[in-house]
Amino acid sequence: MWARDLRLVDVAPGSRIHLRAWLDTELGKWASSASYSVPGSGILDLGTARPQLAAFTEPDSSGLFWSLRGPDVASSELVQLWTRSTVAVTVEASERGRIIASRKFPLGGYGAAAAPITVSTFDLAQSAVAAGERFLPQSSREDTAIGSYFAARSAPGSRAPTVIVFDDQAVGESSDYIGPLLRRFGAAVFVLPVTVSDSGVYAASVFDTTAFAALLDWLDQRPDVDKRKVFTYGTSQSAQFALWAAARFNDRVAGVFAAGGATALLCLRGAGASPVSENGVPVPCHQRADVIDDGALLPLGSVTAPVVLGCAGRDDVLPNACPWLDAAVRIRGPRVGDVIIRAPDAVHEMTAPPGLPIALPEGETAQATEKARVQFWDAVSRVLREVAD
Repeated sequence: MWARDLRLVDVAPGSRIHLRAWLDTELGKWASSASYSVPGSGILDLGTARPQLAAFTEPDSSGLFWSLRGPDVASSELVQLWTRSTVAVTVEASERGRIIASRKFPLGGYGAAAAPITVSTFDLAQSAVAAGERFLPQSSREDTAIGSYFAARSAPGSRAPTVIVFDDQAVGESSDYIGPLLRRFGAAVFVLPVTVSDSGVYAASVFDTTAFAALLDWLDQRPDVDKRKVFTYGTSQSAQFALWAAARFNDRVAGVFAAGGATALLCLRGAGASPVSENGVPVPCHQRADVIDDGALLPLGSVTAPVVLGCAGRDDVLPNACPWLDAAVRIRGPRVGDVIIRAPDAVHEMTAPPGLPIALPEGETAQATEKARVQFWDAVSRVLREVAD
């Protein structure tokens, strides 16, 4: 998934090499290609050589993989192909029409073993009672599903960091991709569903502080969770919830990962109602995503651990995503360990897993978006690996 060190050796200096990558599946064929001129050393290093006639313009060892293009298939089929199956991508090098090298590379499969359990209001209520808190399910007679929990890939008896994911339904950025990826970094994952309005900026879900506190209680009582290392995660319309939870429960949430969304609570589209309530009382919210109000910003200064925040300069879902991020950073102030990613040439889908040919635009913005993905996930993985040690 990340950039790999690919080199073609013992090639005639000055020759022109054509590289072709392809993958045959039941859904159809994916393919990509690039041409290169071999330097005087006779070694073509894809990490440093600039391609010609390719879908990317800068050196990139993973370029042939993420630039694969194939048939238009359903999102469920994409998840199955790129996260739950291990596929073999063939890379073939030719010179003047003659094949001089060929190799198969495994790709994907990182979510094949991820089997979450469903957690309900009854589960949270039991944990809240055990913790001495008072929590009432949505209905005293109905047991309602709250979310899904992925146990960490850690040794028996160990306690892992946990990431609470406020889900983003977009292709490549949903929990189907993100949950298994976070587990690869040694974290347990709890996924909370989030419904989005037609605009893609405003959420249609409502969260309450009491219910979220009950979720934290449930995690606290799990023997495989380190309650001192709980993080929140959200992108696009879900970013506001991740930021809200980290700030509101700063004594129980260690840090936050968020990108591509407003840094204030946005009122529900059309209704003016708040997406968050405090023990049933609506929390003040901001009406317009296109207008930045410092007074509405979430108090991220109260989050003590490092945060990872990102925005794309060519975000077509939230065009002012970077000004929203800048406002939050200005209020928070500089902090050791924080990672702020501003990707001026990337598009909205900057948080999909890197290395996969998913939700990437055509043209130069594709490589800029892929770079932003690598930068974002490098930062997230570094934080999780450091706290896991």
